[in-house]
Amino acid sequence: MTGSTVWIASYPKSGSTWLRAVATALRLRRAPGLDELDGGTMTASRAVLDAATGVASSCMTADEIDLVRPGVDELLATEGRRGESRLRKVHDAFVVGPAGAPVVSVAATRGAIYMVRDPRDVVVSYAHHAGRSHAWAVQHLGDPAAAMAASPGGLHHQVRQRLATWSSHVTSWVDAAPFPVHVLRYEDCAAAPVDSFAGALRFAGLEASEQTVATAVGHASFERLRAAEVASGFRERPSTVGSFFRRGESGAWRDELSPELAARVEADHGDVMARLGYVTQRRELLDMPR
Repeated sequence: MTGSTVWIASYPKSGSTWLRAVATALRLRRAPGLDELDGGTMTASRAVLDAATGVASSCMTADEIDLVRPGVDELLATEGRRGESRLRKVHDAFVVGPAGAPVVSVAATRGAIYMVRDPRDVVVSYAHHAGRSHAWAVQHLGDPAAAMAASPGGLHHQVRQRLATWSSHVTSWVDAAPFPVHVLRYEDCAAAPVDSFAGALRFAGLEASEQTVATAVGHASFERLRAAEVASGFRERPSTVGSFFRRGESGAWRDELSPELAARVEADHGDVMARLGYVTQRRELLDMPR
């Protein structure tokens, strides 16, 4: 691939902000402010689209916006120094637009880090983030038509992002994307952060020694990120919730999600969960197959 963009791709609430914070701390050699995190320039941002195209996205349909997004990706990929990777986050599933081309530009892409998290933990975190019930989040993860910023009422600061089901989101990136994809599990980052983040950052073409990544991980610890939010706020926090950074734990679903809803998640997504090492029905978490 000749593009410069390395996507930080994930289903929402899978830990991509943590990865962005570590990457930023590595670059800055200090604890980052929450509003300076790398990877925040999204073509799903209405302001980014409007500035790049010179056309108000509010005058376009969602399908028309999908048609122009790849061109904006390619424009943004030309920014920065030649040959340098550019990290950018994306929550869309890897889907095609009305003309049959991927909404994410393949030409602009060097590769993708796909950050994944146990969907039972995603349910708990997403419900908090959206100000909705766990049952709503379980249904959302299983909805083939699920999307962000797709409500017909009002004008969101982001444009539509099609998610599909959690399982389809995973496989769209891991199996269907026509460029290199590095799978990064949230649980591995929690258990072995230096090794896990170092592998992902090296994949992205960044200089990431064990020592510099260990320092960056310390600068971007969950406790520091949460303290920074308390002190200065975070523009990515929804107005419906009190905090963006909540628990930051692996396996918290065990004491928050009802057995019935956990079983429904497993029924909906068991095949992909097993493939990624998320074992169901009281079996312990296994390492992801290499």
